Amino acid sequence: MRIGIISDIHGNLEALEALLVELNSNSVDYLIHLGDLVGYNANPRECLELVQKERVISVLGNHDLAVFEPRTAQNFNVLAHQALNYSRQQLTSQDIRFLQNLPRVEVLWDHYLICHGTPENVETYILNMFQAKRIFNLLKKRYDGIRICFFGHTHVQKLWISDERGKVFSPSSLPDSVSLDPDHLYLINPGSIGQPRQKDNRAHYLVFDSDRATIEFKAVSYDIEKAQQKILQARLPEYLALRLQDGI
Repeated sequence: MRIGIISDIHGNLEALEALLVELNSNSVDYLIHLGDLVGYNANPRECLELVQKERVISVLGNHDLAVFEPRTAQNFNVLAHQALNYSRQQLTSQDIRFLQNLPRVEVLWDHYLICHGTPENVETYILNMFQAKRIFNLLKKRYDGIRICFFGHTHVQKLWISDERGKVFSPSSLPDSVSLDPDHLYLINPGSIGQPRQKDNRAHYLVFDSDRATIEFKAVSYDIEKAQQKILQARLPEYLALRLQDGI
């Protein structure tokens, strides 16, 4: 199978549409989204509708959760709060039910784990060696036989590896393509479609080939100016528009 894996759309319709065009030319069998359909950008409802239309396999993100459980947004910054309130205003009750029904973690095809933050919590991060080690230990204890976990939330493409001795490391520079060793465990982040934060303003994603055991880290350009104009027209904070150009 060839599987497209994306995360953190955050209401960026222009990025999502460009991504779908790109994936159609890459002949993927499935598309997986690792959470956060809403927040930050101007088209949360349109993105939600398109994800359903394309039958994207999805899990819940922390911004999605905050739509119907406001207490979980207590740690959001001011910009995130304003964008969350805008998203709530745009979504219908049916849209909110869709978000409520998304799983927080899911095992696919008996082999692959998908989540937003970590398998434990949509709000927590995998940002450093200590956090990666903790999640690898969790996989070994709770998810027997699972050696690949795809996660999002950080908005940055990342690869963590635990070798057969249990040594955990991450490549200093991310290769475009990686062959997966059957004796290793992996935590893999595709980056963000809707608000990339790796100083590259393209929409980031990856393609996983389960037959060849390879992943390809990819990115696609999109109409940033149109997305920015929509943010300003929606009277969302100007910085949310400006950061798209810089990929931060």
